Amino acid sequence: MDENEQKIARVVSTAPREKIVDLEFPVEFDGVIYTMVKVRRVTGKEVEDYMEALGRDERPMPPMIECPREVYDAMDDDDRFALDEAVLPFLPRRLKAAAEQSLPAAGLTSGS
Repeated sequence: MDENEQKIARVVSTAPREKIVDLEFPVEFDGVIYTMVKVRRVTGKEVEDYMEALGRDERPMPPMIECPREVYDAMDDDDRFALDEAVLPFLPRRLKAAAEQSLPAAGLTSGS
C-alpha cells in the first residue's frame, strides 16, 4: 500500500444494508427516467451531517435515499411514502422510534 493512499474504514456486516424501491410513478430528470430508488443504512457521520444541516434550517436530502434532490421533490407522494416505509428498517436506533411515530401522521422523509 502506498503511504500516500488514504485508508478507508467500512462496515463488514452481513446484515442487509440496502433495498431497491420500485416507483409506481416514474420521474424523468435530466434525460434519465427513474423507475426505482435505492434506500440504505447510513453512517454515523451521515446522520451527524444531516442533523447539523437541519439545525441550520437547511433542507438537506435525506442521506438514506439515493436519488437527486430534484427527483425526490418531484416524486409522487405515494412513492415518497413507500420510500419512508422502506427506510424504517435501515434507520439507526436513535432515529427509528421518532420516525415510527411520525410516519403514520406525516411521513418520515417527505415532510408532507
